[in-house]
Amino acid sequence: MQGDQIKEEHLFQLIKAGDHTAFALLFHQYKEVLFRHAYQILRDLDETEDVVQELFAEIWEKRAQLPELAYVSSYLYRATRNKVLNKLNRGKVIDKYLDHVIQNNPPFHEQTESWILEKELRTIIEQEIAHLPERMRHIFQLSRQEGLSHKEIAALLNISEGTSKLQVSNALKILKSKLLQAIVVLIAG
Repeated sequence: MQGDQIKEEHLFQLIKAGDHTAFALLFHQYKEVLFRHAYQILRDLDETEDVVQELFAEIWEKRAQLPELAYVSSYLYRATRNKVLNKLNRGKVIDKYLDHVIQNNPPFHEQTESWILEKELRTIIEQEIAHLPERMRHIFQLSRQEGLSHKEIAALLNISEGTSKLQVSNALKILKSKLLQAIVVLIAG
């Protein structure tokens, strides 16, 4: 089936059936406009790329649950906006926590306790990195510990830049979630 023959109202039906051509058409037709839509709010290229990639990855992964729509574009705009708002809200939670830590910075004699807490958090982060799936861990380490760009990682591992970005993004999500859980436990304990 030719991409230009697919009508918008049938895209999700075809994608639900696992049609890669329909998904590729959806991606190429909407990626730039959704990128611009998200960038207007986020004003950060990497964050915006993450939002758009996450959206399309989620569409493919959850294709069986896609609704039947006459206007796919409306759905995509709404989904993009929701992802942007979720990203902003997560950032606000982390910012509030950092503000709390800064405002409640312990006096010098309590610095030892802070140092111990920081050391425990570093250990937890190292353990969680070790628990990442092997490929994700390797790409994450190349990016964050070796300082390689997504382009360099893609060339080194013979993968696409998008795959590199998605693996690092997924690793960061996992690590942030685990780190927040650890922080809550350490602070409460």
